[in-house]
Amino acid sequence: QSLELELERVVGQFQETRDRMRLLARSSAERFRQVWIVNEEEAKALIREVLDADRIIHVQQLGMPWEEPQFWFMDNVGPLGGSQEKREAMELASKLLEGG
Repeated sequence: QSLELELERVVGQFQETRDRMRLLARSSAERFRQVWIVNEEEAKALIREVLDADRIIHVQQLGMPWEEPQFWFMDNVGPLGGSQEKREAMELASKLLEGG
């Protein structure tokens, strides 16, 4: 009977720890995303400045027509990575949290 009580206590502690780990992982992931987005916006602003300088040099100094290049990452918001990669990472994290 004391072993059963001890088992219940340990299982409860395990579940509590697992729930804390999940919460921490979620909050860490959200914080990472927020920091990424701030850094990404700063980088995009710097890229826009460089493109503006490039345009000025082409048009005013060289007298050449200028076309703005299309960069795929200028339309991106948030960390890179496909949904397949994210799904695989979530599956792995779930297995690790469950002790598998």
